[in-house]
Amino acid sequence: MASTSPDAVNHNAPIRDALRDGFAEVLGASAVRSSPLELAEEAVAGFRPSLVVALGSVAVDAAPLRALARSVRRVGARLAFWLHDDPYEFDYGPKAETLADHVFTNDRWALPHYRHPSVSHLPLAACRRTHDRPVRPMAERSLDLFFCGAAFPNRIALLERAQGSLAGRRVEVRGAGWPAALPFAENTRLSPAAMADRASMARLTLAIGRDLDIANRRCQLPASTPGPRVFEAALAGAPQLCFAAGLEILDAFEEGREILLFDDVDEIAEAIARSHREPAAFEAMAERARARALDAHTYRHRAETILAVMAA
Repeated sequence: MASTSPDAVNHNAPIRDALRDGFAEVLGASAVRSSPLELAEEAVAGFRPSLVVALGSVAVDAAPLRALARSVRRVGARLAFWLHDDPYEFDYGPKAETLADHVFTNDRWALPHYRHPSVSHLPLAACRRTHDRPVRPMAERSLDLFFCGAAFPNRIALLERAQGSLAGRRVEVRGAGWPAALPFAENTRLSPAAMADRASMARLTLAIGRDLDIANRRCQLPASTPGPRVFEAALAGAPQLCFAAGLEILDAFEEGREILLFDDVDEIAEAIARSHREPAAFEAMAERARARALDAHTYRHRAETILAVMAA
């Protein structure tokens, strides 16, 4: 597999490594190679795979995707694109459609809007090597609330509204672009493993989707599928409080048993208070969510899906 943008601008390169691990679990390590886009042509020529999965964003105009496709054709392989920034970059999708044998989109609502004859919905997932943590007793958790992610406007607005009700709580927000007005936010990027460590130390981890389009003018699609952080935090043993922007998340986790949903900021403080009153219930919820992630939402499961679709 290869990335679809150069690693110098690709903040999601760890997903490529996670997917490589998933394929290795299914096929064996010797049957799998992964490469940054810059080295992909050489890697394809040397390894001569039967399938190449190009993973990521296709928004970088200078990315040599046509050259990658030519190298795949030369060795007689098939080329699948797994686009993981839909619907926010949906308008760039035709770049992949013109080159791919099959397109996988991370967002279910984007699926029917593609014009390619062979398209599937495939959410992102969690990596066992990177994210898996045992469920920590609530009494050992040093944080009341944790969130990790970029400071998109909807996330800033939500946490600004919640700020007053979180006074006195142990809150930690990490990422990029957070305003100084949020005293619990720090502009520090965490590695995927460090994110999992912090989530495992929190009584509650927030899941708040993104609301910032880069290229989504043609159809103006709303996002429907939860992002990878929901699966990653579940595997890290984190009880999660998920903003209910849509109900597709209930296809992955059961509300009340594996996750909690909220649609008003007052519910955040209420959920924290409940985690102190009912620690055993929150530990059990985290155990069930982790078990669900291990059973259905790791990159091994996504690799199995890709292989099944491409063999059909």
